[in-house]
Amino acid sequence: MKSIRSRLNLTIIGTLVLILTLTAVFLYFRISQHVIKVYDSALYDKANALISLTELDEEGLEFDFSEDGVMSEFELGEHAHYYQLWELGRDLLIKSPSLMDSDLPLTGIALGKHHFADLTLPDGRAGRLIEINFMPRVEMDDEEEIVVIPEPKPISLVYARERKKLDDTLFAIGVTIFSIVVIVLLATALLVWHLVGRGLLPLSTLARQVSEIDESSLSARLRQPGNQSLEITPIVDQLNHLLQRLQSAFEREKRFSSNVAHELRTPLSELRSLSEVAQMMPDDRQQLIKFFKDVGDISNQMEKVVITMLELARSDAGLLQSDPEEINLSDICDSVWQMAINDYGFGKKLVKHIPECLIISTDREKFSMILSNIFVNAISYSPEEAEIELSVEIQSENLVIKVKNRATDLRPEDIVHMKDRFWRKNKSQGETSHSGLGLTLVYALARILKLDISLDLDNQSIFMITISGVPLVVE
Repeated sequence: MKSIRSRLNLTIIGTLVLILTLTAVFLYFRISQHVIKVYDSALYDKANALISLTELDEEGLEFDFSEDGVMSEFELGEHAHYYQLWELGRDLLIKSPSLMDSDLPLTGIALGKHHFADLTLPDGRAGRLIEINFMPRVEMDDEEEIVVIPEPKPISLVYARERKKLDDTLFAIGVTIFSIVVIVLLATALLVWHLVGRGLLPLSTLARQVSEIDESSLSARLRQPGNQSLEITPIVDQLNHLLQRLQSAFEREKRFSSNVAHELRTPLSELRSLSEVAQMMPDDRQQLIKFFKDVGDISNQMEKVVITMLELARSDAGLLQSDPEEINLSDICDSVWQMAINDYGFGKKLVKHIPECLIISTDREKFSMILSNIFVNAISYSPEEAEIELSVEIQSENLVIKVKNRATDLRPEDIVHMKDRFWRKNKSQGETSHSGLGLTLVYALARILKLDISLDLDNQSIFMITISGVPLVVE
């Protein structure tokens, strides 16, 4: 597994190697072209010097540069230069003594043109030549008698000399550029390695802090030493939020066993007490009838706790799916309210502000469970003879359902705990009719139905549960 630092270093250094290599190649070719151009310019000047010493008079062609001692570089020697001239591109006119029995290559070009080429000189050295096709200069004497001068014909000149100095210069340029590139690459690699390591130091620090956290230190929070990094700050914040959620989850897990034991211990203790009383009065028919009724009530309550816990487990595992259908909102509210009031008390009244014609599209069973738990919660935490207010608001293609009730025993700090599993207000802790799982199940089912649930308690102790995002069927 490669580290981010290694990948960054390899990527940056590799990119720099590619860029510097391409730059070096470009510079070498550009400089080489210029050096070769200067060298060819010297060849061209030398060839023009030879041409200027070539003239045509009444006696024919004269080559002044061929006279002894005029241009000693064309004599046979270690660093000899070479020339050769042809008339009409085929008839040999003259060549330098340094050529001896050898000839220079002639390609044949148009009159007034010239070209350069590399070659191997007769003595085996690497050389470079220039070929020029020109008309000889006609020499006119100032004498009065009339002389006949032959008609000038095109002459081809090939001048060649060694290119060792040119090759040495090009080699020196290449070595210099290569050395500069290597030095720059080494310096850049060290600088990149240092800067990348320094830039990734916050990540290394963060990784070290994360590695020190285990299940016993979930209360610890990550921090950035020194100046905060714009890129690292969101990661630190999200990890801290994750740690907060993990800490809360672990704390809930620790409370879970105790809460389950408490929820089951109370009804089990009641069952044991009832059985002991029944054994003491086996012939009392009225007591036996009451005994079986109490046993049934306790069993029903235990069954509700177990069913609710199973539903929560299925929700956490993602096994619950939504099966929407069209439902009359007013009818389902009336039906669910009637079941809730029958089970938990007849003294409460539902004040409903819902048009009779509103049709929603949702899962009937799960939406009924949401309403049932909300109604039971409102009944449980409202005073005797209190009114429960139910209203709706239409927002575009969705409904917002609000359930309000007076809750004098609730405090603002209770709101954040009401959706926790097994949470109940102190007043209800001794009651077996409430498991403290109702609102937890409401939130779980709302996620499946893609609804939003919010809780609010105002200054007048009016508690409100809001269900947002209920799909409205528009006819």
